[in-house]
Amino acid sequence: MEELLGIITIIIIVLGICVVLPIMIVWIINKRKSHEIDKKTEILTILLEKKPDMDPTEAIKKLNLPQVKHFSVKKSLLERLMGGIMITLMGAVILIAHLCDLIFLGEKSIGIIGGGTLMAVGIACLIYYFAGKRMLRNEIEMEERQMEEQNRTAFNE
Repeated sequence: MEELLGIITIIIIVLGICVVLPIMIVWIINKRKSHEIDKKTEILTILLEKKPDMDPTEAIKKLNLPQVKHFSVKKSLLERLMGGIMITLMGAVILIAHLCDLIFLGEKSIGIIGGGTLMAVGIACLIYYFAGKRMLRNEIEMEERQMEEQNRTAFNE
């Protein structure tokens, strides 16, 4: 009975740290960003009501409002690469630990299936990265040229 309570306690702690904590962090960050955008939008509407002849793009630049979020292809591919590497390594650790009988919580077959599944998902992410990098080479080069032009114009001003 005590072993069962110990295992349940460990599971609750792990779930709290690995699931609830990251979700709460992301929720708090998104809530803060949303609040900032709402406040800046409110200020912008008040400004435009008082001075209707004001240029909205100039006011947005002064308020430092985020205009259109643009996610680059290269950034999304690199995030996929990082996720693929991490998931593959987690799967490898679980798989090796169960194959060497280092983990004693649960059956050996469950650990092998879980580790193998994680490795398969990680390898799929890595394949997606390399295939995407090859297929989207032109778009990545175009984005890099646009970034260089923006940097040149920003330094010239």
